Amino acid sequence: MTATPGFARQAQYRTMFRVLGVVVLVAGVVMFGYGITSVFGSGFDGPSGFQIACFLGGVLVVGFGLMLLQWGFLGAAARYGAGETMPVVKGSAAYLSDGEGILGVGRTAGPYCSKCGVRNDADARFCDSCGSALA
Repeated sequence: MTATPGFARQAQYRTMFRVLGVVVLVAGVVMFGYGITSVFGSGFDGPSGFQIACFLGGVLVVGFGLMLLQWGFLGAAARYGAGETMPVVKGSAAYLSDGEGILGVGRTAGPYCSKCGVRNDADARFCDSCGSALA
């Protein structure tokens, strides 16, 4: 029996990153909201050090929360990206290869035209580019 790739408790880590990411993100938004309203609404005497720390620290806490969320959803994002790009990569590789494989949905690679050199479908009798008869 083969072991699954990844960490032993990978699902728990993902869930932990997602939950912590949301909690830290909400705390950072609240902290930044307090900091921005107190810094820009402090009047002529200027903001205190705590208000400036909330303003600047809130940005850092929001960034850390977003990073935790990214770690929690990294596998889902990678699977989505692979599902979107892999059919295009397969079609491109088949088009550039020696003709074995699928060019697109339902199209298999056929012969090259002897006059213009364009590859045609397997069931084509005439060239798609110049119209000459294929052997």
